[in-house]
Formats: sequence, C-alpha cells, structure tokens
Amino acid sequence: MDFSIDQLNAVEKEMQSELQKIFKTANISCSSEATESALMKLNKNPLVKFVNSLLHLVEKNVELCKSAAGTIDQLKTEKIADQKLLIEIQKGQINSVQETVKSEMKSWADVVKKNTSQAHRIGKPLTEKSIKQAVRTVNEEKRRSKNLMIYGFKEADREDVYEIKKKMKDIIESTGVIPAPRIYEASRIGTKEQGKNRPIKIELESASKVDSILMQARNLKDFTDYEHVYLGPDRTKEDQLEHKKLVAEMKKMISRDPSKHYFIRQRKICTADKTTAMGVV
Repeated sequence: MDFSIDQLNAVEKEMQSELQKIFKTANISCSSEATESALMKLNKNPLVKFVNSLLHLVEKNVELCKSAAGTIDQLKTEKIADQKLLIEIQKGQINSVQETVKSEMKSWADVVKKNTSQAHRIGKPLTEKSIKQAVRTVNEEKRRSKNLMIYGFKEADREDVYEIKKKMKDIIESTGVIPAPRIYEASRIGTKEQGKNRPIKIELESASKVDSILMQARNLKDFTDYEHVYLGPDRTKEDQLEHKKLVAEMKKMISRDPSKHYFIRQRKICTADKTTAMGVV
C-alpha cells in the first residue's frame, strides 16, 4: 500500500466514526466511559460487528504505518544523498575560489611588479611610497575594469536609476550580448548642462563582461536609436588624454590610408582588413 497523508486521514476518520457508533449504542459519550460494565450491556451481534470493523481498520492502519516507515527511509536516503552532493558542490566552489584568488593575486602581483619596474627603469627609487602608489593604481584599474561608459545617449529632464538601468540593458542587448549581464550601478557623470548629454557609467559583475560588450559595440550603428551612441571603458583622466592622442593619430592614419580598418585596443592603434575587422574603436 502506498502511503499518503490523505489515506491516513481517511483511516482516522473511519475509526472515529466506528467509535462514535459504539459510544452511541453503549449510551456513553467518550472513551473514558467505555468501561467493561458499559460494554457488557451491548448485544452480541452489534458488538461483533463493531469489533470486526475496528480490526479491519487496525490492519489498514498497520499497513499505512509500514508504508510511511518505508517512505521516511527513502526520504532519509535521498536527504543524505542530497547532503553529500551539496558537500561536493561546496568543495568544488571552494576550490574554484581558491584558484581564482591565486590567479587574481598573481595578476595583482604582476601589475605591481610592472609599475615598480617602470619606476626603477626611469631612475626613481623603489620606496614605500612608490609601492603604495602602485597598489593604489592596481586597485583603481581593477575597480574601473568592471565599469562601462555610454556616451551620446539622450538625457531626459528627469531620470531615475531604474529607468537608466532598463535603457542601458536595451543598449547592451542591441550589441548582440544576450542576455545582458546584471547592472549593479548606473548613473550620469558630470554636471548637467543645457543641450548636452552627460555620459552614463554602469558597473557590471566583471571585467570580462565589459570586454565582451566592447568587442561587439560596433553593432550599435545598425540601430537608428543608437547610431550616435558609443561605448568605452572607464578611463582615468590620464588615460583619457592618452586615448585622445591615439584617436588623433588614428584619424591621420585613416586619412593616409582609408582602405584599412583602424581601432584602438590595449592602448595601441591596430589595423585590420575592413571585411574581417571585429574590433572596437
């Protein structure tokens, strides 16, 4: 017999019904009044009938209890299996975190080494101050690497964070990155001026998400609503000046040889055949 709560409730209801019949026939109101003398007043035929019904219900209840015990054992086995699986998953996650930490620490150490090595090459002494500056640079680059800048998007008179996030999600998906990654923060940057659209800075979950979006940012030109919108990384003021110089140099290269596709990647001007170029300017 398969166990279910409904079956158990049904057996209990039947048993209560039979007991009420016995109480009524013996002219008593509850089980505490069902003494030997009270039951002896019952005629043999109805008493046999009541006993037979109760025996049948007891047997049914025993079968249900056995089935319930089997179900509980099965649930315990499944629960133990689930706990073992959860432990294995947690072990895997811990190992993954450990590997990530090792990788990030190596990357962080490499950047610090690079900054301090540059200082050493140009004759600057390696001091506590220069090391702290290198650490700050690493942290700043790490933070900015998760940010994406959106330029040229029309600014409304009144905007809220929810509305900006929704619009930025539409822009990201228009590049071909679907589904769009979660946007943690989104805000306009700079002082509001009449007739100008301030850039929007959004924070994503990782630098790799930013890179994947920038790699496909050129697809925005295929959408009328976004033909004047362009995307870029979150650059420092120094990086902005450097990038501005690179753009000016790239424009000169385009004028000299427009047959190539030019784009800036990793602070360098790169070229590719126009029919196969997939870069982002």
